[in-house]
Amino acid sequence: MEAMALLPSPQAGDPGQLHGAIGPLRLGVLGDLFATYRLVSRQDQLFHDFELSRIQLSGWLSYEELAGVNITVDTVRSSANRSYVGIDGDAILPRLKWAFAETTPWKHYLSLRAGIVPDLLLQYAEASWGFRVQGPTGLERDGLFSPGDLGASMEVALPWQVGSVALQVGNGEGITMREQNNGKNITAALRMAILRSSAPDLLVHFLFRDGSIGVGSAADRRASGGLTYASRRLGVGAIATMALGYRGLGDRWAGHLSTWLRGELPARFALLGRIDALWPDVTQRDSVQLRMIAGLAYSLPALVRLVASYEGTLPFGSLAEQVPSVTEHALLVQAEVRL
Repeated sequence: MEAMALLPSPQAGDPGQLHGAIGPLRLGVLGDLFATYRLVSRQDQLFHDFELSRIQLSGWLSYEELAGVNITVDTVRSSANRSYVGIDGDAILPRLKWAFAETTPWKHYLSLRAGIVPDLLLQYAEASWGFRVQGPTGLERDGLFSPGDLGASMEVALPWQVGSVALQVGNGEGITMREQNNGKNITAALRMAILRSSAPDLLVHFLFRDGSIGVGSAADRRASGGLTYASRRLGVGAIATMALGYRGLGDRWAGHLSTWLRGELPARFALLGRIDALWPDVTQRDSVQLRMIAGLAYSLPALVRLVASYEGTLPFGSLAEQVPSVTEHALLVQAEVRL
């Protein structure tokens, strides 16, 4: 397996991409837009709304596959979580998701990146899940990982194409905050293609992160393990995570398990399903938040995919007694447009 260079080489058969070459330079642009109608039942009340879930645009420039730059911009509501006052009310604003320089000096067996670099695990989970339009992966949505961080990373391919090892050093505050303390997050990841001859897209992942977050330098450690399989027709995966330091509480152990499955059906249809289980405090084993997602997708010829899905969030144990309740049932009808 080669080191995972994050400057993708545009291919003519890839949908939704603009690409070209100027002498030794190769450049490309890829974007998507998510539009959502949501009907939600929460605390015995119905609420429905239309939302522009995301606009994302990625551009990359590479020189003879030896070095390059990747800049990815997406959109976000300007107010904080559970707040209604932001910039110009609560306007939708662009933000940098990734912005990094990369060099692959040794035939893509060594990759060096610096800037706002992608997380070492989320990119694989998201590629396997394949339905970012429905929502972020459970790992991101439940606050275990952030899509990127300010720092630098290195990835080296293992001999005989059996996998790769990666190391990342970052501020630890993700893409939403500037550095809050003198500590830095150090993350190590191992990926192995255990069936590289018959199923090269099947990867086993191990990750450990030691770090801190916030002004008080609260512990922010993660240990994750799992597998992902990602192809055009099928995606399946399961990742388990233990966290020391969760939601700003440095002495709290939390647990998380996410499993998912997607598969293409005849006549341009596809099925998707996912279960996310979160234990905010593992000392209370019966207190778990369960999220269940199931849906059906239909792909139109012109780079458009329609998705209808159910999403339910159910609390158990002491979480069921929280006020306000986290119990929620939602019907989502969405359109994904490749730009």
